[in-house]
Amino acid sequence: KIGIAIQEASIRMTEQDDVIVTNQDEEVQDDSMEKNKVKKTKPKSKTKKKKIKKKSSSEDPSGMHVDELEFLMEEGIEPTTPSVRLVTDERALSWSLNAIRLAVFADMATATILDPNYAFMAFPGAHADSFADTEPFGITAATYFLAMTALLGTAISSTFIGSLSDRIGRKPCIAVCLGVGAIGAVANYLARKTFWGFCITNFTQGLFAGSLPVAMAYVSDVKSTRKEKDEEIGVLVALSMLGATGGGIVAILMEEQGLFIPLFVGAGINVLAFMGVIFYVIEPNKMLFVGSRPKLGDTDDEEEEAPEKMDNKLLINIVVGALFDNIGSAGLLPLAMAPLALTEFYVNFVVAGQEPMMSQVAFKWISVMLALTVIPGAGLSQFVFDRIGPSGGCIVGNTVTGIVTMVVMFIATIDPVTSGTYASFIAALYIGFPFTVLSQLSTGPMLDTIAPIDQRGYVQGLNIAVMNFASAISPYLLGELSDNVGVKEAMWTCIGISFAAALINVPLTFSPVLKRKKKVPKYSRHLYGEDADFVKIAMEGEWVPLKELEELNEERMKKGEPFLVLPYKKYEEDKKNLALLRRQAHDDFLYLKNRTVEYLNDPELERMKKRQEIIDQMNHSRPPQKERDALAKDLSQWFTDYLVDAGYFIEDSPHLYKQMIMSAFPPVSDGKEITPENIEQFGINYTRVLNKYLADYEVSGATKAFAKGFSLK
Repeated sequence: KIGIAIQEASIRMTEQDDVIVTNQDEEVQDDSMEKNKVKKTKPKSKTKKKKIKKKSSSEDPSGMHVDELEFLMEEGIEPTTPSVRLVTDERALSWSLNAIRLAVFADMATATILDPNYAFMAFPGAHADSFADTEPFGITAATYFLAMTALLGTAISSTFIGSLSDRIGRKPCIAVCLGVGAIGAVANYLARKTFWGFCITNFTQGLFAGSLPVAMAYVSDVKSTRKEKDEEIGVLVALSMLGATGGGIVAILMEEQGLFIPLFVGAGINVLAFMGVIFYVIEPNKMLFVGSRPKLGDTDDEEEEAPEKMDNKLLINIVVGALFDNIGSAGLLPLAMAPLALTEFYVNFVVAGQEPMMSQVAFKWISVMLALTVIPGAGLSQFVFDRIGPSGGCIVGNTVTGIVTMVVMFIATIDPVTSGTYASFIAALYIGFPFTVLSQLSTGPMLDTIAPIDQRGYVQGLNIAVMNFASAISPYLLGELSDNVGVKEAMWTCIGISFAAALINVPLTFSPVLKRKKKVPKYSRHLYGEDADFVKIAMEGEWVPLKELEELNEERMKKGEPFLVLPYKKYEEDKKNLALLRRQAHDDFLYLKNRTVEYLNDPELERMKKRQEIIDQMNHSRPPQKERDALAKDLSQWFTDYLVDAGYFIEDSPHLYKQMIMSAFPPVSDGKEITPENIEQFGINYTRVLNKYLADYEVSGATKAFAKGFSLK
């Protein structure tokens, strides 16, 4: 490692800020056929020189993907095409993803912007803008029916928009959703005079509120690792819920202007998001992100490979579990708020002629702001998924949903109602709700894991369709159940369904496909651009030429990456190949000695500042202490097993064996730490040890090492 570090320091002294890659071909000419001499002329290029500078440019503004640009040009792919810019230009990817996020937020905000007003729109006389009648529905059923119309439209469109985006692209589908959504918001306003006219336009607008499944499929296209995908999908789901919150806040703040005026704000947000999609979203070339070609740009995680075929059994299990999950979640929201909280803290007080514990405005704020708790829920989801996987997180979410629903129902029905029970109800709802979204956030990552590349849009569309279908139908049916049987009975039904969802999802925890792969550290795996087969052989404990290993580690150190650390095989595995091991080790000893001597004669080593730079590079690339301790343990066991097998009695005097070890391995430094003051002597002493094992004391070029002798000072 010292030798590598010294050579790296020498190289870096001559490098400039720009890296110029020049294609040159060496021309060889015959000077004389009779003399059979070969004369080499000055290298010339048969083609025009290509310069790839490590600076910002139109092809690579961030200046971070020179290797990728070379690769693309070698493959005959134009590096400035939009889809390739998603790979080579980090800013292009960032802008594209931000536009996608805005689209998801805007689409949901516009589609749900009137949700806080539905209860009062369906209550004749409650507001100047309320519908004159909602026949044949009562107030509760009409409230849920209004929400159902939009959600049902979204559920229907989600079943096919994902598949459609697989065929025609993600960008046009999202753009159409946003554009028609803006028009639909205006149409809703124009239909505000009649209940059924509004329901029809609301349903139509819902048909085009399908940005979320397409956006989730987009993320699957442009993110390569499972962690990246899960995190970004979680962000999209969170933004969708925040969009519902933002739309609700607008409705509350604009109550004095009218129940339907917020629709114009929603239309404006959709137009803004539409422009963002048109100008900034880049349609991805999915094949640039999968195993058909190397991943462009290394990350801390290994690339996630998409399956070639859908596992339909897992698909059905996930979808059915999601259906039960969303129906059960209706017990917490909306049933816990309306009719439970609305009845216990508002309606009963009004009927009794008393001041309500909860005002209409408070009801709206509590309902709307509840969606903000999805933010800690999204953060919690990654913590849970990393430990028990999305399937385990789904079960936890289902179980907690059932428990929290029981708690809030118990608190709300305590008689008499006091400010304490009211505050406890709100606290339990807000504390418990973040845990309940775990199950809803887990479905998208699980479906993405089992989906082939060309069906990502389909599975995410199916996911959102199930979610919206359950959210559309279950509140209405549960509302009818509440009106005819009772609120408690409806909520107990939801509690039972939540626990059933947990049981349905249990088989998913046994699927090897859905289990999180243990993260392999960089020092134990190949990185981008390296020979995967070579690294695999080395990590299996098989011999590889030290020259190739040192060259690989030298490149790693240049990039600031950790050295590849090879494991020690068990002695029993090496025992039958000890003779071969000796022959292979001889070549490695000779190579390492010559390289070390070469570095020792490098004049750059005389500079103390350069020595410190070498040490810093080496320490940065070494594996963590925990891994070094594990290697020390494995080496100790190998050495002990060898001694016993070679006939030594290790129960003899410990001092005897300690002396033998010290004689075989004389110290090469005066301490554990390598410093600028002792690094040269360290290399000299190490060279002497190598010479001892090679039994070669007269090596050309080693004059400096032998002249200084063997010393610790």
